[in-house]
Amino acid sequence: MKYNQVTTYISGLLNLSEKRNNRQARNCEFNSYNPLMIQMHQFIKLAILMLIIVSTASRYLEGAEIDTKLDVSSAMPKDYALYPGDLLKIEVFDNIDLATSIRVPAEGKITFPLIGEVKNLVGKSIAQFTSEIAQRLEHGYLRQAVVTATVTEFGPRSVYVMGSISRPSNIQLSPFGDLTAMQAIGQAGGFLEDANRAGAQVIRDDPSNLGRKIGLPVPGSDHAESLVTDVVLHPNDIIIVPRLDRVYIIGQVAHPGAVNLPSQEVLTVSKAVSLAGGFSQFAKQSEVQLMRAGKRVLVVDVRSILNGDIKSEDPILQPGDTVYVPESRF
Repeated sequence: MKYNQVTTYISGLLNLSEKRNNRQARNCEFNSYNPLMIQMHQFIKLAILMLIIVSTASRYLEGAEIDTKLDVSSAMPKDYALYPGDLLKIEVFDNIDLATSIRVPAEGKITFPLIGEVKNLVGKSIAQFTSEIAQRLEHGYLRQAVVTATVTEFGPRSVYVMGSISRPSNIQLSPFGDLTAMQAIGQAGGFLEDANRAGAQVIRDDPSNLGRKIGLPVPGSDHAESLVTDVVLHPNDIIIVPRLDRVYIIGQVAHPGAVNLPSQEVLTVSKAVSLAGGFSQFAKQSEVQLMRAGKRVLVVDVRSILNGDIKSEDPILQPGDTVYVPESRF
């Protein structure tokens, strides 16, 4: 029986019991000197109580009968920053013709009725966005603009876990809570036996240097004192857990992924690029980045090395190193 049906049934019993009691009171059939009627009345109340308990339990146990759709507007934090892929429902009070739904594009630029382009949406709060719309509408279009915006659907946020773990995969981030590197590794099945835990890194876009990456070390163990330094993940982070005998090369090469370290000779950055199939068409060959856990990112001019410039350093790779080949913007 569905919850609504049970509730209706209980209400009917209560009404029936009340009508019966009133009628009995009028007819003087139910009073303190009639033990049988008292027992019947107590039985009815007990039965109603049991139905309430059963219906309440069924409401929570029968998942198919519960509305589990997320109320995005109530769950969204007040300081939520707009993100690419978010679907916005925008309304202007008393101006139905201005109501619209817009998905935030990656470049953060949309077109709104009357006022035209609105730029730099990504990273703005809802309050900042609606305030800008209202101000521009009041500048020549409306005497007073009351603008509301609601995120009805959140854009996807992914991180990537690769290397010596059980299930290399994409992991979705929640817009409402943090996920750390060690938690993501746990969701991907955990470390394999040959994992170079000390070399595990989070590879992230450098916010202060377009086209560059930074490497953030992942705790080497799951002890409480180590987890204090765990990295809170951002969208598009890459977690690389190298094998003890491998390095990783990512970015603009023909075959990005793991490269085995040879046992009889050293492996340099330029050789690793060659083993990965060479540069792709849009590789920025002069700014290849070497990331090593606990060390600053080293920029290597592989183009000069390949052209025979003996002054250009070609660093020797160590287990767990990551080589990143950026894309040329020109």
